[in-house]
Amino acid sequence: MVIGGMVLVGLMAVALREPETLKLERYCEQNPENCIVEGAANALVTVVEVSDYGCGHCRNFNTDTAVKLHQQYVETGQVKWVVMPFALSSQPGGTIPSAIAALCAAEQDNFPAYHRAAFDLQSSPLYNTTEGFQTAAASAGLDMTAFAACLADNDYEQVVRRNMQAAASAGINSTPSFALGADIIRGNLPLAVFQQRIESLLGSN
Repeated sequence: MVIGGMVLVGLMAVALREPETLKLERYCEQNPENCIVEGAANALVTVVEVSDYGCGHCRNFNTDTAVKLHQQYVETGQVKWVVMPFALSSQPGGTIPSAIAALCAAEQDNFPAYHRAAFDLQSSPLYNTTEGFQTAAASAGLDMTAFAACLADNDYEQVVRRNMQAAASAGINSTPSFALGADIIRGNLPLAVFQQRIESLLGSN
């Protein structure tokens, strides 16, 4: 009985150690149309970013820390950066339309430029509006006819809602959050925090 109990406890411990962040990485691997991948497919480390286009901390991260991390790790082929379009709230006034627009932008090249431009809309009266999305798309050099058609079709709403459910199941209830190895990093933390974790993962692979 004692041995059986020890085995049961051991199995429970293994289950508890199952890294919640890996659920998001697997989710994006299994649902590639729901996530936006930047960087080398064979990179040793994967980061899944969960941001809301209405989140000020997300904007600050993407206009500063993210740029430096991309230059250091993504452009050099060491890290695959995955953006999972997401909205904190499904209520009226929430940013589901912004997340849909991001997926429309991802159908074309230069998503990173659109991603940053969309965050810049926070300080604009065009924030979370179709006109604002078109402004961000134009600044990123996207094909405006194709982008407008995608917005009109609204094919991505259920994708965004599935992403919201996946993030909730992974324990994410704030933004920005990042699935990084066996951890979830929450918040716009200093650059050194991300560098330290990425370097640790690179060293272990």
